[in-house]
Amino acid sequence: MFFILSKLLSFILSPIWWITILLLSYFILKNFKKRKWLLVTAISILLIFSNQLLFYHVSGWWENDFKKYEEVKCYDGIILLGGFSSYRAEENRLQFSKSADRLLQAVDLYKGGKAKYLIFTGGSSRIIQRTKSGGEFMKEFLMRLGIPQDSLLVEWNARNTYENAVETKKLLGNVNLEQGKYLIVTSGFHLKRAMGCFEKAGIDVVPFKTDALQSNLPPEIWECITPSASVLATWELLFKEWIGYVVYKIRGYV
Repeated sequence: MFFILSKLLSFILSPIWWITILLLSYFILKNFKKRKWLLVTAISILLIFSNQLLFYHVSGWWENDFKKYEEVKCYDGIILLGGFSSYRAEENRLQFSKSADRLLQAVDLYKGGKAKYLIFTGGSSRIIQRTKSGGEFMKEFLMRLGIPQDSLLVEWNARNTYENAVETKKLLGNVNLEQGKYLIVTSGFHLKRAMGCFEKAGIDVVPFKTDALQSNLPPEIWECITPSASVLATWELLFKEWIGYVVYKIRGYV
C-alpha cells in the first residue's frame, strides 16, 4: 500500500499540474468572485518555479558536494542504485535515462581500482509489472562493459530506495560481505534518502554524487530573467524527493 500511495502522491507534486488546474478553473468558473486570483496565482507559480537562479540555489542546498576523483579512497564495493534504465521487451534491449550517469561513474570508479566489487540494486518501480525488470539484464550488460562476473553482485527485487537497502543487505550477507565499507553511487537529489536507508540497514556507506540537478555554473543575468521550461518540469523531482524523505523519516526508514 505504501508503495502505491507514494506513486499516486507524486502525481500531484508538479508545478505544471498546479498551473493547469488553476488555468482550467479560471476558464470554467466564470461566476467565481475571486476568479482573477486564479490567473494571478497560475502566472506567479509559472514565474517562480521557472526561475533558473532560484532553482540553482535550492538544488545546490539539497544535494551533497561532488567528490574529486583523486579524493575517492578504495572500498570493498561500489553500490550502484538502479532507476536509470528500463527493459524494452520488443527490442530485447535496455533503454537508459539521464540518470545513467550513475552507471558510467560507477563503472569508471570500478575500472579505476576504487573497489573490489560492483553491486547493482534495482528492480521495477512500476505499480503494475508488465515486463521483466531491467535489473534482470543488468548483470549481463555490466559484463559486456568489461566487469568480471566474479566481481559483480546483482539483485533485482527492490522497487524503491528502502528496498534497495534491505535487499542489498541480504545480498551482502549471502556472500559474507556485510561488514565492508561501500561507496554508494546515485543521483545528487536522491543521495540523502539513499544514505539514510543504507545506514539504517546497517551498511557502512560513503556518498558519491552523480547527475546533479544544480548546473555547473550559476545562471547568467539574462537566464535569471528568462523563464525555463526545463527548470519548471524539474521541480517535481525535488518535491517528490522531499516528500519521500519526510515519509521515510516518519516510517523509520532513514
